[in-house]
Amino acid sequence: MSGFKTKWKVFWRIVRECFLRSLTPGLMYFVASLVMLTVYSKGMSLAAQMAWAVVCGVVAIAYNGLLMWVCGGTHYEMLVSGNMKRRSAMQTGGELNISSYKFEKEYRPWKGFAIGGFVAVMVVIGSIAFGCNQEALVAFAKDSEAGLSRGLAFLSLVFYLFAGWVLLPLLELNATGTAVSFFVGCAVALLPILVSGGMYIAGAYGRRNKTVRKQEIAARAAAEEANKPKKINYGGLPGTKPRKKK
Repeated sequence: MSGFKTKWKVFWRIVRECFLRSLTPGLMYFVASLVMLTVYSKGMSLAAQMAWAVVCGVVAIAYNGLLMWVCGGTHYEMLVSGNMKRRSAMQTGGELNISSYKFEKEYRPWKGFAIGGFVAVMVVIGSIAFGCNQEALVAFAKDSEAGLSRGLAFLSLVFYLFAGWVLLPLLELNATGTAVSFFVGCAVALLPILVSGGMYIAGAYGRRNKTVRKQEIAARAAAEEANKPKKINYGGLPGTKPRKKK
């Protein structure tokens, strides 16, 4: 039973780490949604709104990728520390004490996709909720007098704030006569997941390659130093230095 509790505790520590890592990229998507909500409220043309949607999406996804690159490298270094602790335990019977080491922060290839899943969860839920109420939302977008129930109005505001970078362009397309299902947002939600997973793995391999290059340079410098001819110190006294042959 104690083993099960330990595994369960470790599982939730890993889930917590992935969730916390998703907050910063999630904040960028929140900002992108706020920008799209502002653009939508200004009543701009469809072309302008689509252009803003592309800009907001690209910037948010690029920032997401950068953060995951850094996260992958950090988690790779933690994996190296974990391997050192485990190797020490096997060889000497006692674990090496590394104060900064956290098991839940070790690199695993699937963690990037899990972080991306947390980032995209609001888009998926919002797309499903909007897709199930598409007719009412489109009717309200075309004519505000159509009205919405309080519950649907509240949900709409929540998802506009957290997933508006996807849902608002789809709403505007429907309002201007282009029928597009809100369920398409579920496919768009794959972008943060794939970008997070791909850049997380790339960041780990990038840090690994950088470490290997440093080790190779240090080994080459040590080999060159070892092969240099040693200088003999004669003490600087007269007559102690051998004469050069003419």
